[in-house]
Amino acid sequence: MTNQTRDAAAAQRLSSEAEKASAQAAAAKQQVRAAKAQLKQARKLSKVSKKAAKQARKQAEAALATLKVSARSQAVAATKAARATKLAATKTPAAPGESAGREKAEDRAKVHIKASKRAPRPVVSPKSVPVSPPDGKPERSAAEAARSVIERLESAPPKVPPTPNAPPKPAPEKATP
Repeated sequence: MTNQTRDAAAAQRLSSEAEKASAQAAAAKQQVRAAKAQLKQARKLSKVSKKAAKQARKQAEAALATLKVSARSQAVAATKAARATKLAATKTPAAPGESAGREKAEDRAKVHIKASKRAPRPVVSPKSVPVSPPDGKPERSAAEAARSVIERLESAPPKVPPTPNAPPKPAPEKATP
């Protein structure tokens, strides 16, 4: 073999190796592009899931705040009713000389009404105040509460034993003389 044939074979071998290297580089670029696209899709999914979690958290906080407000308004209504009954129980008709005392009681009632008409306190964020269940019962999730309501609605109503009917008393017969 001559130098020329050896050089031609070496050149051919080098060019084929260069082609292989460029093909490998192109394949590596494709892999990088595919990995970037996959990463981009994963980031989108992560962003969407974070947004959904945030919305769910906000809805849960709103529901909790509504429950707190309704519980607070029920408690306020109960205390108002108790005060009203106490006030009604303590009011007695005034004697002619006691009119001044009665006016003071009416003034106190008016002051009480004014105090109850004030704006309600702002609702405290549930994040800042830990919520403790009222009767020491553990809190149930919304799913558990809904499940118990559905079970109660689907179950048959409780059977109440019938009230015993007493036999009618015989009417006293009139004695004939």
